[in-house]
Amino acid sequence: MTATLLPGILPTRASVADAEAMLRDHLSPTPLRESTALSALLGVPVWLKLECEQVTGSFKVRGALTVLSRLAPDARARGVVASSAGNHGLGVAYAARHFGAPATLYVPRHAPQVKKDGIAALGAHVDDSADDYDHAMVLAKAHAERTGTHFINPCLGEDLLAGQGTVATEALRQCPDVRTMFVCVGGGGLLGGVGTVLRHDAPHVRIVGAQSVRTAAMARSVAAGQVVPIASEVTLADGLAGQIDEAALAIGQQCLDDIVTVSEEQIGDAIAWLHEHEALRAEGAGAVSVAALLAAARDGGAPVDGPVVAIVSGRNIDPSRHVEVLEASGRRRDG
Repeated sequence: MTATLLPGILPTRASVADAEAMLRDHLSPTPLRESTALSALLGVPVWLKLECEQVTGSFKVRGALTVLSRLAPDARARGVVASSAGNHGLGVAYAARHFGAPATLYVPRHAPQVKKDGIAALGAHVDDSADDYDHAMVLAKAHAERTGTHFINPCLGEDLLAGQGTVATEALRQCPDVRTMFVCVGGGGLLGGVGTVLRHDAPHVRIVGAQSVRTAAMARSVAAGQVVPIASEVTLADGLAGQIDEAALAIGQQCLDDIVTVSEEQIGDAIAWLHEHEALRAEGAGAVSVAALLAAARDGGAPVDGPVVAIVSGRNIDPSRHVEVLEASGRRRDG
């Protein structure tokens, strides 16, 4: 299976290589850390790809920098606009500041304050009038149409996915014998980038997606073989929220070998587990890969072929919410 089956949706492998070369001047590789605790639970080596330690707190800045670097100067001067649950917004704001482009971000009103404040601190305009993530995208696209600014989709676009694919090129260099990679899945941006690289460079690596039950648009759509709308529900995994479209479904069908959904409680317990055992702050969307591994270890799931790389995709959770999650997880454990 190769990424060339999806021309115009997935980037070429050469495009990912070009993105990686560009990003070397802007970002340091994120660490790959062996988790001795997870390795012991699963009986195979488990490594954590710490995108939560990225400069903006998530992998999203990779794609945003790639898009802005490839925009024509006149397009940059007109500015960029994006919709985001928060992390894409932080990435776009960071990239726009670097390249001197005005930026407007539409985010849901209930997006974590730490994300909204971070976007504003980077100099972008924040509009949080949207009811939910999908409404934010409608508003952002309308803004682009009205003003002639460039819309940066949070999950799609060859340039964006080329940048996200650099997560996998780094991980392969850091753990060349990886057999399974767990990827946090929302709209398919990270999955599409990672899938492009792995299907080309390491087709033997099994790609397992992870998402919450409340954001399971990809899991339900892949199972049905067609796009399945989902309800907008409050979730710890706010970064994975929203509908998917036909292009995202195509990414899922080509790049996934399996996909696992986890409950809100399992996500909260994974956030607490990462805090306790790895001294990491992870947001819900960033912790779903570890939640899936913990579920496999504790619930007698199918054996996982190792070595495993699990992407911890982001850290941006409000401090007060983080404390609440840790306390709730502790009560469940003690009860």
